[in-house]
Amino acid sequence: MLAELTNVTKSYQSGSVTVPVLNGISLNIAEGETVAITGPSGCGKSTLLNLLGALDQADSGEIRVAGRDLTKLDTQQLAEFRNTTVGFVFQLHHLLPQCTVLENVLVPSIVRKGADRAALRARAAQLLEAVGLSHRLDHRPGQLSGGERQRAAVARALINSPKLLLADEPTGALDRASAERLADLLAEVHQREKITIVMVTHAPELARRMGRVLPLLDGRLSAV
Repeated sequence: MLAELTNVTKSYQSGSVTVPVLNGISLNIAEGETVAITGPSGCGKSTLLNLLGALDQADSGEIRVAGRDLTKLDTQQLAEFRNTTVGFVFQLHHLLPQCTVLENVLVPSIVRKGADRAALRARAAQLLEAVGLSHRLDHRPGQLSGGERQRAAVARALINSPKLLLADEPTGALDRASAERLADLLAEVHQREKITIVMVTHAPELARRMGRVLPLLDGRLSAV
């Protein structure tokens, strides 16, 4: 298994009130699998994704990804895990406006010590060609359409060859045509990179393109 969650709980404080979000989540995700997490707003979908990506910590339970128990890693180890094992695609692209598209894709690779910079630059160019942006390498994000910016974000998420791609409402800010193109791109990425994808989405048509759909309701997952 690439990822294993065992009896994971998570809650947040709202003033003096404790608000439970995840209530004993257990989930196994095989290497190379594609999974959609669905459910109403505020049900904890993004929280679950953030726990898988080590952007947040569980209150209890165990989370293992690529053989590592995330609950036992220190701050530096978690940062290294996020940089090397996981790629993130969010609803908003978070591209740096002052950097070119090529430079944005290379950003996650900056902290890699001893990396072959020429090889990384070549991979970035190849990824941008794969997502249909080979003609946009030297453009700034402000010169791209919304769909193009999100495709650049996908390329950036893949630069370090992660084992797991986490996508949080990746089509939420796109029009229908751009959303369909991004869905096609993610399917191509899955085939080409042999990467595991876990996606949070409100879009039923996008969820159906994943191998497994898991609704999240009342803090628990169920299969459909």
